[in-house]
Amino acid sequence: MKLARDLIIRSYWNERNWKMVIESSKRFPEHPSAALAIDANKKLIIKPKIKKELAPVSGTSDNRVDRNLNPAGVLNDNWDEKNVLNNWHQLGKRLWFRSEKRWSHWDMPEGFSLKSTSDSLIELATEVLISPWHNDSKEIKTARRISGKEVALSFSGGMDSSAAMLIMPESTILGYHKRDFESMIKHENAEILFSAMEEKLSRKVISIGSDHELIRSDEGKMVGFSTDYASGVHLILLADFLDLKGIAFGLPIDNGWLNKGKKFRNFEQSNHWQYWSKRFNHAGLDLILPINMISEAGALKICAQSKIIDSINSCLRGSDQKGCGKCWKCFHKNGPLGRDIDTSSYEISTFLAQRPLRTAMHALWAIQKMSLGHLVPDLEHYFENGLSWWEQIYMPGFDLIPHYLRAEIKVNSLKVLEPMVDNSKLENLDLFGEN
Repeated sequence: MKLARDLIIRSYWNERNWKMVIESSKRFPEHPSAALAIDANKKLIIKPKIKKELAPVSGTSDNRVDRNLNPAGVLNDNWDEKNVLNNWHQLGKRLWFRSEKRWSHWDMPEGFSLKSTSDSLIELATEVLISPWHNDSKEIKTARRISGKEVALSFSGGMDSSAAMLIMPESTILGYHKRDFESMIKHENAEILFSAMEEKLSRKVISIGSDHELIRSDEGKMVGFSTDYASGVHLILLADFLDLKGIAFGLPIDNGWLNKGKKFRNFEQSNHWQYWSKRFNHAGLDLILPINMISEAGALKICAQSKIIDSINSCLRGSDQKGCGKCWKCFHKNGPLGRDIDTSSYEISTFLAQRPLRTAMHALWAIQKMSLGHLVPDLEHYFENGLSWWEQIYMPGFDLIPHYLRAEIKVNSLKVLEPMVDNSKLENLDLFGEN
């Protein structure tokens, strides 16, 4: 009966029949889906005149502008700069965050409770969402959270996060952030992958819909993640609910041990690692980077030997298990796997002409792998000694992985990839440098 009521209310919602959503919710006021009535009421009370007075984000549609409004007028619409915990609210299964310029939401699993969520988690979630523009959000005012027992992975469905999933324990919880507003990004390929994972690997994915990527647009930036770890904010918020002791991200050598993919840095001693690993620790979480010692090329090799390779696709614009073939991700992720790409496309040809080269080291490897050196004749000197070392494991990276995961991840990685014979090839790397 409960499922039937849920289907009825959500069917009306999908049909944009706001009046019937409200009417059905009145009949079942204690049902979780009844919270949709709040949003439905908001849809009805917003008039075109009000919409025009708002300053919409460039490239967004009217229905997304609505989310700048106070949710149904039932919550305090003021941004609390002094106590960020006061900016979080829950209405039914929907979690709301009031940033300085907008409301953002997450559709949480049945049983999630904001009141039962540790303050340190809410504080960390706030920081990864707004710290680039609110430096005071980095100030810790909460008590340290006691760690849980489980590990989760912020899972995008692309090559890097899939490689991370494949070498981590099978018990790892997989959490997908689903952008739930209109944009160029498509979720069809990710959902195809999730079905393949369930069928071939018996792995399921928790999918959390949210529009928090719009926060960045309020600061004149392109829609996207506010910080490196905003891609996992859904798991930070769910850490108590899922009893987590650590959250993993699919960060490869390219974004860790290399700065902007072109120059080596001691990532273990970097300000980035030193700050964020301690910051997560205060929230009772290990910051886990299971492929930090593996390049994007190594991640491709790990995925290529898996049962689900035909369903993994990093392209965010493709569909039906295929990439668009025209974007930069298709060039350096799909191309080396033998998938169709169009090197004459505007995006690919533009990026190939840029100096320094975007995603520099991996792009060079991909160019050599696909025998496309003729497209970048000025870079031929980079191919003289071969780049096969880029597919190997940088062994010092294992030291960054928590001890309770290190042995299993090492064994699984070495089943596919070889250790780097000469670390100096990576450690002396300085592509496009002055010298």
